[in-house]
Amino acid sequence: MDNKQPTPGEWAIMGGGALALVASFLEFAGDTSAWGEGAFPIVTLIPLYALVMALQVALTKFANVRLPDRVLGFTWEQVHLVLGIFATVMALFWLITADDTGIGAILLLLGAAAACAGAFMLQRERTTGAIG
Repeated sequence: MDNKQPTPGEWAIMGGGALALVASFLEFAGDTSAWGEGAFPIVTLIPLYALVMALQVALTKFANVRLPDRVLGFTWEQVHLVLGIFATVMALFWLITADDTGIGAILLLLGAAAACAGAFMLQRERTTGAIG
C-alpha cells in the first residue's frame, strides 16, 4: 500500500481542519468571529485544535516530516481523538448556548465534527487498539 496516499480518516481530518479554519473567520456570534473580541481565546481553541490535527496529518503525508511517535507519552491517534472530541464538544455547546449564532458557528461545528470523525476512522485504519 502506498504510504503517501492519505486514508479516508486522514482526508476527513484535513478537510475538517480546513473547514474549521475558514469558518473561524466568519461570523460566529453577534458580529464577531472566533478571533474577535469576547470570543478570543476560548472560541479560538476550536479551530486551533482542528488545525493542529490537520497539520500533523498533512506534514507527515505530504512534506515527509518525521514527527516523534509519541507526544508526552500519547500516540498521535490518541492526540487526534482528544483534540477532535474537545473541538466538537466545545463547538456544540457554544452553538447551543450562544444567543445569536452565525454561519461561522455552524460551519465550525461541522469542521470540528469532521475532524473528530476522522480521528475515530484513523483509530480503525491504523488498528491501534485504542477503541473497539
